[in-house]
Amino acid sequence: MKGTRKKVASVILWVAIHAAFVLLGLLLPWNIETDLYSVLPDSSEFRNVAEAEKALSAHSMRNLTVLLGHRDFAVAKSAASELEGIFAGDSSLAETRLRVGDASMQELRDFYFGYRYVLQGNAVRDLLKQGDAATLKDNALQKVYGAFSLADLSRVEEDPFLLGDEAFEHFTLNSPLMNGRFTLRDGVLAAEDSAVTYVMWSASLAANTSAMASSGHVLERLDRVLDSLQRVHEGLLVEKSGVPFHSYESSKNAQSEVAWISGVSMALILLLLLWVFRTPIPIVSTFFAIGVAICAALSGTWAVFGSIHIFTFVFGTSVIGVSIDYAIHFFTERHHILKGLLLGFMTTEFSYIALTFADFPLLRQMAVFSIVGLASSFATIVLLFPNLPLPSHAAEGKRPLPTRIPELFLRVYDRFPPRWVRIAGIVFALVLVPGVLKLDVHTDMRTLYSMSESLKRSEALNARLNNLGISANYFIVEGSSEQELLENEEALSARLQVAVKDSLMRGFLATSSYIPSVKTQQETFEGMQSLRHSQALQELLESLNVPGDSLFESGFASPAYLEPSSKIPSSFASILDMLWIGEVDGRFYSAVFPLHVAAGFDIGKQAAELPHVYAVNKMENVNETLTQLSRVALLLVAIAYAVVFLVLVFVYGFVPALRIIRAPVLSCIFIAAVFGYCGIPFNFFAIVGVILTLGIGIDYALFFKEGATRGLVTALAVMLSAATTLISFGSLSFSSFVPVSTFGLSVLLGIWCCFVLSPFSRD
Repeated sequence: MKGTRKKVASVILWVAIHAAFVLLGLLLPWNIETDLYSVLPDSSEFRNVAEAEKALSAHSMRNLTVLLGHRDFAVAKSAASELEGIFAGDSSLAETRLRVGDASMQELRDFYFGYRYVLQGNAVRDLLKQGDAATLKDNALQKVYGAFSLADLSRVEEDPFLLGDEAFEHFTLNSPLMNGRFTLRDGVLAAEDSAVTYVMWSASLAANTSAMASSGHVLERLDRVLDSLQRVHEGLLVEKSGVPFHSYESSKNAQSEVAWISGVSMALILLLLLWVFRTPIPIVSTFFAIGVAICAALSGTWAVFGSIHIFTFVFGTSVIGVSIDYAIHFFTERHHILKGLLLGFMTTEFSYIALTFADFPLLRQMAVFSIVGLASSFATIVLLFPNLPLPSHAAEGKRPLPTRIPELFLRVYDRFPPRWVRIAGIVFALVLVPGVLKLDVHTDMRTLYSMSESLKRSEALNARLNNLGISANYFIVEGSSEQELLENEEALSARLQVAVKDSLMRGFLATSSYIPSVKTQQETFEGMQSLRHSQALQELLESLNVPGDSLFESGFASPAYLEPSSKIPSSFASILDMLWIGEVDGRFYSAVFPLHVAAGFDIGKQAAELPHVYAVNKMENVNETLTQLSRVALLLVAIAYAVVFLVLVFVYGFVPALRIIRAPVLSCIFIAAVFGYCGIPFNFFAIVGVILTLGIGIDYALFFKEGATRGLVTALAVMLSAATTLISFGSLSFSSFVPVSTFGLSVLLGIWCCFVLSPFSRD
C-alpha cells in the first residue's frame, strides 16, 4: 500500500511539473526568431545604438529585387507586368514596386519648385551667402537660351532665377542614385547589359514574414511563378538579388539536409535499440521522454525570453542526446543508476548554468533550453519510468542482454598494465599540444555561408547595373530630436564631402542630402533676401521680358520647411525609408552609407570627435564579439567544471574524481587539437560542440565508475549511449551548411574520444 502511494505521488508530481510548462506554452504567444542579428551581442563601442541598428538591419534584410531580362524589351516588360499582377497585394509582402508613373519627373519638379526658397545645394547656397546674384543670373540665362538646356521654362515668370530647376538638378539629376544604368522607359525602370534589357521588379517582405524556408512561403511561390514565366517567354532571363533569397536558399538546403540526416540517424538508432531490448516499451518510452523534454524546454525558454531563436534548436539537441542516455541506463541498470544519474544530471546542469552568465542572448537561450529540457528528462526517468509495466527481462535481467561486444571491449582495456596506460596517457597529451598551439580561435560569419553560383551571378549583375557601391561599413547618427539628428548628419556630411574631394569615396547617401535641417533651410531662405532687390534681378527680368511685381510674394512671407514627416515624392520615399530609422527608445536615429570607398577610407577616423556619430562595421563587430564570447563561454564552463570536480572529490575522493573528469577534459583538448592540426577555425559553433561534449561526456565516466561491479551491463549502456550520440550528432558533420557541419564534427570528435577514455575511470 505504501509503495502504491509512493508511485501515485511520483506520477502526480511529474504531471504537476509538466502541466505548468504546458500551460506556459498555451498562454504565451509563439515567436520564433530567425535573424541571427536579432540575438547577437552588442559590441562595447556600439552598445548605445544597438536597437537602432537592429531596426535598420530588420528593414534592409526584407528587401528583394528580381531582374527580368530579354533581348526584346517588350517581352521583359510583359513578364514583369505579369509578375506584378500576381504578387501585388500579396499579404506576405509589405509592398511591390514595378511601374514608375509617367508624371514622376514632373512630380519632382513641382515638389522642388514649391520648396525652392529653402532647398538648394551647396553651390547655390554659397552664392547666396556671398550675395553673388550676378552668377545666378548668368546661370539662369544660360539655361533659358542654351542649345542643350533641359530646364522647365513654364514657370519662368514666377521663378526667373530658375531656383526650382536648380534644386531639381541638385537633389535629383546629381544624386548618387542616378549613377546606375537604370532609366525610366515606358513606365518601368530598365537597363541594358550584354544586349539584354532588364526590367526591375522589387518588393519587401512583410514584417511578420520570415525569410526562413517553409511550406507555401512567398519566395517558394515566387520561384514557381518565375519558372512558369521562363517557360512561357522563351529566352527570358531571371536574376534574383537580396538578403531574403540568401536566407531562404540556405535555410531550405539546411532543412532538407538535416531532415534527411536526422531521418537516417533515427532509423539507425531505432534498429539499434530494437536489437538490444527486443521490445517496443523501452523505445516508445525513450522517444516519449525526448518529446516531453523538448516541449518543456520550448515552454521554459519562451517564458524566460518571450521568444526562441532557430539556432537554439541546434544546441538544444543535447536534450535529445542526454534523454536517450538516461533512458538507456534506466532500462539496462534500473536498480543501480540513481547515484550516477543524479551526479551526471548535476554536472551537466552546472555546465549550462555557467553559460547563463555570458553577456550573449543567444548563448543564454541555448543554456536555458538545455537546463529545462534536461530537468524534464531527469524527472521523467526518476518519477515516471519506475511505474512502467516493464517485461520481466528488462526489469530483472532474466533474459540476458547482448553483452558479447561490451565484453570484448572491456577485455582490451584489461590487458593493458597500469604503467602502460599512464605512459600512453602522457604521450597522448603531448601529441595534442602542437595542435592546440596551432588553434585559431576565431569566428568569421562570412565563412559560414557559401553563396550559390546563380545568386552570386545575380548579385554581381544587380551591383553593376545600380552602380551604387554601398559600403559594408556605415554610420549610425543619433539625436534627441529630428532636427538635432539632421544637424548631426550635416556635420558628418561636411566631413564626408572632404573625403570625396580627396578621392577616398565617390559619394554617400544621407537623409540630410534630401531633407536638410530646418536650420540649413532657414539659412538658405535668409540668403534669398539678397535677390529681392538686387540689380541682377532687374537685369534678368529685362532680359526675359518678365514683369516682377509680385515675384517673391508667394512662399516668401511664410516659407514652408521640409521635415521628415512631410509628404515626400514617391521616387525618393523608398531610399529615405532605408536611411531614416526614426525614433527608438526616445532617441532619433538615421543611417549614412558611404559609396565606392577607396582602400584608404577609414570609417572610424571619419566619425572621430563627432559625439553622436557611430562608425559601424557590422561584420567585424559580430566576428570579434563572437570570438570573445566563445572564449568567455569556455572560461565559464571551465569554472563550472572546477566546481564539478570539487563535488566529485567530496563524493569519491581526489584520485577517483581526477579519473572521472579527465575523460571529458582530454576529449575537449582532443577536439581543439584536431581543429588546429587540420587548420579549421575554432569558431563559435565548434565551441558549442565542446560545451556539449563536456555536458554529455562526463556521464560516461560517471557510469563506468558507478557500474564497476556490473561491468558488462554498464559497458553496454555506455556503448549504446555513445553510439546513439555519435549517430545523431556525428552525422551532422556531413551537412553542407557550415555551422551545422562544424558543430557536428566537434561533437563527433569529442564524444568518440570521451567514450574511448571513459573506461579508465573504473577502479
